[in-house]
Amino acid sequence: MSEDRGSGLIFFMVGAAIGAGLGLLFAPKAGKETREQIGDWLKEKREEGGELLAKIKEEGLHKKEALSAALKAGKQAYAEAEKHS
Repeated sequence: MSEDRGSGLIFFMVGAAIGAGLGLLFAPKAGKETREQIGDWLKEKREEGGELLAKIKEEGLHKKEALSAALKAGKQAYAEAEKHS
């Protein structure tokens, strides 16, 4: 289920980027102004993407640690149950 949400977010971001790019291209401005605006926008989105990637990596690390702890606790519980059987 989380993969579906992640894929949907990626498609939304791509769609938003394409829509914003088309909006800039069809705006009634001089070519140089438009190119500068697109460059600024791309730089901003690149930075936001880097921040999002860092956040995803951090959350993934926390989830990995939680899963590891849960597996360790499960193994210990199983070992204890075996001792008492």
